[in-house]
Amino acid sequence: MPAAQRSQAPLPAHLSPSSPAPARWRRPGWRDPRLAGGLALIGGAVALGAWAVDSAAGTQEVYILTRDVAPGTDLTADGVLALVDSRPGSGAYIPAGSLPGDAIATRSLGKGELLPTAAVAPASAASQRSIVIEASLGLPKGTGAGDGVDLWQLPDGQAPRSAGAAAPVASAVTAQPSVGTGPAGDSSQESQEGAGRARVVAQGLVIRAVNQERTSLVSTGTTTVEVLVPEGSVADVLTAVGSGRPLVLVPTGQGS
Repeated sequence: MPAAQRSQAPLPAHLSPSSPAPARWRRPGWRDPRLAGGLALIGGAVALGAWAVDSAAGTQEVYILTRDVAPGTDLTADGVLALVDSRPGSGAYIPAGSLPGDAIATRSLGKGELLPTAAVAPASAASQRSIVIEASLGLPKGTGAGDGVDLWQLPDGQAPRSAGAAAPVASAVTAQPSVGTGPAGDSSQESQEGAGRARVVAQGLVIRAVNQERTSLVSTGTTTVEVLVPEGSVADVLTAVGSGRPLVLVPTGQGS
């Protein structure tokens, strides 16, 4: 009898002679784009960190305005200044701890503005004086602290109409020619008074603060305005205030 034949089980597919050999793992080379991308990311992160550290080291605290201020404002008062980290890059702004104890603003400054060194002076060096004036005709709309104005005086018998008439009257006064102050303008001013015309009392005033209008049973509405007056014009302004004649503040378009 023929010998019994043994049955052979089929080989697994991965051991079959016809199956391809498994690929061998190769270490990425320097030209692999994935390696180059990873190195670029690492380099960028290092550079960004170095820049952040350098920026933090170069900042300093400087003063910033928390509200609008007019010339002559006391900068040491509460609620006027705050400190903020900044990189001014020069000595153009006052750093923390360097503000004089009697510092005032020499010009109009806006809220959010860094405090410039050139806009600060000691109060003892100020050449302006603060005087409160009752503007008989009020102020034109949009006029406020920091705006430049001229002070006009109405003649005798020229009663103010109302506070609401401030804008048209101020425009009309602005159209009239200015009259010089001082000895050269005295005769001209006197002639204007005699003719029943308004006259210029002082020029170059700056509004420091404006109070609400007030009215009484015997007078029309007035607006109390605190103005900064050049030292040479203080006597003229006080004389006009004491005369009892109506006073009008006319905006000049200068200031903040």
